[in-house]
Amino acid sequence: MAATRLHFSEELEALRHRLLEMGSEVDRMLRMAVQALTEQDITLAEEVIAHDDLVDRLDLELEGECMRLIALQQPLARDLRLIGTVLKVITDLERIGDHSVDIAKVARHLIQDTFYQPLVDLPRMAESVRHMLNQAMQAFVNHDLEQVETVVLEDDEVDMMFHRIREELHTVMQRDPALVVQASYLLFVAHYLERVADHTVNIAERVHYVETGSLSQLAKSHKTAS
Repeated sequence: MAATRLHFSEELEALRHRLLEMGSEVDRMLRMAVQALTEQDITLAEEVIAHDDLVDRLDLELEGECMRLIALQQPLARDLRLIGTVLKVITDLERIGDHSVDIAKVARHLIQDTFYQPLVDLPRMAESVRHMLNQAMQAFVNHDLEQVETVVLEDDEVDMMFHRIREELHTVMQRDPALVVQASYLLFVAHYLERVADHTVNIAERVHYVETGSLSQLAKSHKTAS
């Protein structure tokens, strides 16, 4: 019995590492996508788009591993919460990867444009979102509810950044009709980053659930990404 339990614990640890691998790949995609936009680097944009296949494969592999563990090991209590959380988190990570691809496609559309001003606020927003994602994944590794709370607080800051950028881009559109298309694409990027932040809050909520058995504390005050 002890040997069986040890083997199961090792399988759970391997599952954790695979989830962190997926989180790292998604973070890399997001970094490269924003860099492709700001530097107008078509090669980098295409690399992000091609990289989506790897994230999709990790999603399917992790889902299959979770289902196998549930079927064969019949986990109870906290272990079952952990496996269920991995199933939820991989969905959010896959969506973050999709939004990174969305940003890379915007970069591809704007590759020949001269930006109305140097892009500063969007990269700053992206850095905040990436910090949230790293905090959420570290919270999962470290069983750290304080890091979960940090993610929740930083989401409020990202929302404020989004609103400021949106207002600025609306002003640009009104001031110069020739910039409407460019500003619209940049507004899409801000929206994608805002959605990434929402998915990251979802991940933090699932960490809270693993550690406490409850989602209620965070779910009452924060929106859930679709």
